[in-house]
Amino acid sequence: MFSSFGQIAGRPQLLVLSLMIFAQGSAFGATIPYLSVTAIGTLGMSDQAFSLLVLVSSVSAVVISVSLGILSDLLGDRRHMLMAMSAMGVIGYGAIYLFPSVPVFLGATSLIVPFFYATSSLLFASARLETGDIEPADAASINGTLRAVVSAAWVITPAGLGLALGASGNMLGAWGLAALFCLFILICATFILKAPPSRPARDTSAPGFLAALKELAARDVLIGMVSIAAITSTLRLSGTVWPLILTLQLGGKTADVGLIAGMTALVEIPFMLIWAHLLKRHGIVGMIVTAALGYGGYMAALSFASAPWHIYALALPGAAFAAALLALPLSYFQDLFPGRPGLGTAFLPINSFLGNGINAAAFAVGSHYLGYSGSAWLGLVLAVLGVIGLWSVERRVARASSES
Repeated sequence: MFSSFGQIAGRPQLLVLSLMIFAQGSAFGATIPYLSVTAIGTLGMSDQAFSLLVLVSSVSAVVISVSLGILSDLLGDRRHMLMAMSAMGVIGYGAIYLFPSVPVFLGATSLIVPFFYATSSLLFASARLETGDIEPADAASINGTLRAVVSAAWVITPAGLGLALGASGNMLGAWGLAALFCLFILICATFILKAPPSRPARDTSAPGFLAALKELAARDVLIGMVSIAAITSTLRLSGTVWPLILTLQLGGKTADVGLIAGMTALVEIPFMLIWAHLLKRHGIVGMIVTAALGYGGYMAALSFASAPWHIYALALPGAAFAAALLALPLSYFQDLFPGRPGLGTAFLPINSFLGNGINAAAFAVGSHYLGYSGSAWLGLVLAVLGVIGLWSVERRVARASSES
């Protein structure tokens, strides 16, 4: 299971990229959990303005990440893109920390910081290129390990910030820390990442920008994209539903929510490594299907919880299956376009955007008609629908391969 760590440590460029990925995850983990608290509670933004901000920044992140992912395949030099995007993070997060006000927060969060979000796709695409000379199963395993690095950042950074700044009630320092993480990425990209031997020529074998966009709209690609989004939306729906079941229906306390969330995040990390190791022996689609059905079963079990300890008991199997759904989609998307990691990795922000939309719709319908416990069953429905969609794509691909 630890062979992926050895391969990362044995490749200096991959090791640097893993540190940059940790820093990028830490910048997100430092700010996203405290976004609403800071915008509304500290700066006095209205609820409506904050909702609009979340929508605009989400759309900006998707458009920018997809565009830069395609361009990175065409131009071939991701190092300079990383330098530019991390500099935008320094500017955006730094402006919020140094000049805290609603206009600065709005402008930086909706227009500047989304450029930094694109570093996630660029970093994972760069890591995929560094593993181009090893077996695909080993490359996918390294991908899963790097995804665990992001989760580790999300466990460590928010917890540390909560302890350091929580008593003050003002979390603006989180944006200052995020700017420092961006600065670390900028320094690594400028001085440590390997520079191209010469100005890279445009990759003439890669489709043009518009042609790549058309590939994203192909029937099987769209079905696969929506299917994965339906499956991963169960994670978001679960994160919305179980705290409400625990506190409003079972008499649990808000402290229980924090304990279970922290315990789940810690358990996910080793399970991500286990799933990544299993990729060397099993097909990725079969593993995603297994994890999706397992997590759907976990959500169905949530609806039967009748005491707070039931939620605690379900957290372990839930985290085990959630780890796969967090770690494996990246490799699935990259495998759709071998040789073009920028385009494949650009699916991640699309998946996140679609997953958030599906979760919002499912929770709105479920909470209105079924209650919180009943809404958990929609997680099983979404998982099954996603599995059906994935299998339909796999059957068509297998049939086309056999006919050719």
